Amino acid sequence: MDKKSIEYRGVLFEDSIENYLYRETASICQFLHFLCIEDISQYVERTVYTNKRWHFKYNVSSMIKLFIVKCFRNLSYEKTVSSLTEEEAIMLSFCDKNGQIRLPSAGTLHHFVKYRLGEDGINELIIMVGEKILKSSKLKDAKIDSTPLEASRYDKYADYNPHYKCKMDKAHITMIGTYPVFMTYTNGLSSDSTELIKHIHALKKMEANIEFYAADGAYDSFQNNADIWYHLNAKPIISYSCDAVLHKEGEVERIDHWVNKMWKLGGEVHTKIENKLKFLYENGRQEQVGMYLRNQNILDELFWELYKKRVECEKVHGHMKDTMNFDVRRIRVESRALYSLLNFVSYQLLVLTELQNKVKLRNSFGRLF
Repeated sequence: MDKKSIEYRGVLFEDSIENYLYRETASICQFLHFLCIEDISQYVERTVYTNKRWHFKYNVSSMIKLFIVKCFRNLSYEKTVSSLTEEEAIMLSFCDKNGQIRLPSAGTLHHFVKYRLGEDGINELIIMVGEKILKSSKLKDAKIDSTPLEASRYDKYADYNPHYKCKMDKAHITMIGTYPVFMTYTNGLSSDSTELIKHIHALKKMEANIEFYAADGAYDSFQNNADIWYHLNAKPIISYSCDAVLHKEGEVERIDHWVNKMWKLGGEVHTKIENKLKFLYENGRQEQVGMYLRNQNILDELFWELYKKRVECEKVHGHMKDTMNFDVRRIRVESRALYSLLNFVSYQLLVLTELQNKVKLRNSFGRLF
């Protein structure tokens, strides 16, 4: 683990994240001190700020780390700022050139989160952090699942979900291994299946190199099977029902029939099956491609062994909710998506801190306070 230097009032201090991992208690700020996001903060400065100097009064990297502290400690903006000790402020780099500590006001932090970043800005951060996690972890198995964001039983804006037996909104989360890389927010009765294409495009934007993409039966459709295979060049591992049957249109003979039928468009039957499927997908036969892929999964004896890896989703979702406050109680309805995404990217950044510093014990930040 690399050491990091910090200068305070002309004195140079050297520190390592290893000094904090095995303590009984440690501050989240001590952990975040070793998070390097300078490239992300520069991107934020270029895209969400104007050129007026007063917009750069506080270091963007420090402001991002401060909203992680807010989410981790589950405090208001005002209490988040007032809770920082002098040492924690130094760890988050809230020092000017003269070594004097300069903390932002609660209003400044709120303005940064809600109006400077906003929902669109946080979505961009999720993509950027997800790409970093992908490159650092080098894992090849992806999975998606939804999880409830509980609301008050008296909330007139939240939907009652009979499966979870509570009023709720939903978070749809894609993970690589046990690392969360993308999330979308919907209402509590939203279909899981229709959200998958957004996650596929997000992984494609991150240039994800994966072999499998697993999902439960709620995401099962021919279109989803085809989209995963075509856009991500990955094998779809989507659970199918116990009464699923082999579809005739998904057999090789029917694939060849339709490829040959569209010979004027460039169909060639004397080529690899992958080329035929790609041709059909690009020429309006996407569901047929999905039928072929579903058929292959039904015939694959190892399918359920691969599908077992998806069970990690609920365990990780539970850890995320233990670490951050993911329910939507006492949050204005127009701000729920923003704060759900904010908690998610905060968790992502804590994961990234571990990966950057090669921490062997995963999710060790859960005990920091």
